[in-house]
Amino acid sequence: MSSNRIKQVSSVDVARLAGVSRAAVSRTFSNNGYVSDVTREKVMLAAKQLGYRVNHLARSLNRQRSDLIGLVVADLENPFRSQQINDLSEAILAKNYRPFLIPTSVARDSTQVIEMLMHYCVSGVIITSDTPPEDIYKNCIEQSVPVVLINKKDKYPQVDRVVCDNEKGIALLVEAFVQRSCKRVVIIGSEAVSYSIQMREALFKEQAAQAGIETDTILGPNHDYQGGVVAANILSNQANLPEGVFCCNDYLALGVIDQLRERIGHTETEKIAIAGFDDMQQASWKSYQLTTIRQPTQDMASQTINLLVSRIGDPEQASRTYRTDVFLVKRTSL
Repeated sequence: MSSNRIKQVSSVDVARLAGVSRAAVSRTFSNNGYVSDVTREKVMLAAKQLGYRVNHLARSLNRQRSDLIGLVVADLENPFRSQQINDLSEAILAKNYRPFLIPTSVARDSTQVIEMLMHYCVSGVIITSDTPPEDIYKNCIEQSVPVVLINKKDKYPQVDRVVCDNEKGIALLVEAFVQRSCKRVVIIGSEAVSYSIQMREALFKEQAAQAGIETDTILGPNHDYQGGVVAANILSNQANLPEGVFCCNDYLALGVIDQLRERIGHTETEKIAIAGFDDMQQASWKSYQLTTIRQPTQDMASQTINLLVSRIGDPEQASRTYRTDVFLVKRTSL
């Protein structure tokens, strides 16, 4: 009986075609040990002709850890999150690891996430903001898997954190509203739980009060575009519109701007000083020109993977926190 199964090409096949030893093939693809340029060229040519690919997952079974880095992420529809994940993935690849993306949410059982991470023997895990719950990283630590948290308040032994300097960012924005002579600023936040959103809301209230600015707060159902639309509907119904509006992230701000234009018109919307936080790509679009605080996602990604690789090499280090710098980006919205 004939079979349609395609024979799996092995390193032995590559060695035979290249006329070298199997060990030379192994050294070529693992970058472990010396391989002459001539031998490397023979191996790579033979591998290309045969369609050979290294089975990294099979190799990981022998050394107990794969070269995968788990990226546990929520809120993927947020354009800023997409930008952040892209930069994290590039930073992981630059360190000769491979990103393994696991989307999660409040509805997803954390046990499922943990099982996926352990099933693939990940070398480390990066957990971004808004990702629930703490069971994920606690279980990773119990399994001796290094973890770095991004923009999360949690502090845990042997878990590193990379956080945005929200205090500096809010101080820069409050000063910008002061220069615009704003006496009253409405804060647009979210009912959904988010460390970054709630921290920015609290910081703005505190620092604005110190600067003599009156604040009110409107909470959308979530910290996304639609949340901004809902908040703008509430804002537009107020008898007296504020001089300024601070949205706790850019995604909210875009929804606020679009809906205010719809409800009160472009001219009246332009009279209100509006600012966001994050500097996602859409903030610079001509239709928005949003004043905001830039979180340098490349710097955040670089520091995150550096901390993770360091902990992979020395798991017993004390917990570390790296605070990324932020910058005010002034555009025409404020």
